[in-house]
Amino acid sequence: MIDTETTGTNVRTDRVISFGHVRLIDGKVAEKVEWFFNPGDVEIHPDALRVHGITAEFLADKPPIKGYLAQIIELMVEAIVCGHNVKFDMDMLNAELARHRFPPLEKFIAGVFDTMKESRERWPGKPASLDALCARVGLSTAHREKHGALTDALLCAEAMQAMFREQRSFLELFADTAAASALDEGAAEMPSVLVLPASADELAAHTSYLAGMSGDAPIWHRYTAAAAVDPDEELDEQEERSGALTPC
Repeated sequence: MIDTETTGTNVRTDRVISFGHVRLIDGKVAEKVEWFFNPGDVEIHPDALRVHGITAEFLADKPPIKGYLAQIIELMVEAIVCGHNVKFDMDMLNAELARHRFPPLEKFIAGVFDTMKESRERWPGKPASLDALCARVGLSTAHREKHGALTDALLCAEAMQAMFREQRSFLELFADTAAASALDEGAAEMPSVLVLPASADELAAHTSYLAGMSGDAPIWHRYTAAAAVDPDEELDEQEERSGALTPC
């Protein structure tokens, strides 16, 4: 799980000032990271300040993000990157990477999963904010006065687990191809179908039963006769009929 706090919402001019990361392994939190960055001369927009409460004074002694970009990439190598409205976080991080001549995150990760998108698909027309999702799946947000990168990443992780309690592993969401291959491989190991042919007495009883309901011309006799016709002979007959009707 990842989350960022920023100076604003403009990818070109705003900066990432906080990065939160939570690694889940087998449904348990295996790693937590939260870093803060000095945005230099980029001011924090008042609307952003109201959301996360991170001030310029607090960030004054924090390092620039440049020295942490390689570590951010390393945290996500071959990982499924999850988040709430995660496209925004990815876009902001990619903008920081591009400023310092790093490749985009898509070059390193295994996939992306957005809990906001999943929430909208499950409950169309309902609010899809992180607060709304947490309320819907029974998670308390009472401890959160402001948005924080690590706090929101942890909430997102809990919300995602609540949505997929029936999954043995979150990786199953991204294993369609592997699952299909496993089915193909397992097909050879499946036991053969048990066939029990009808006995002579059962066949005689069946014939007797049909005779009693057949009437003079049962329809299934027509299909039996049609099935006995050689397809090549039938094609020849059709061609002969077609040729007889062709004008000279």
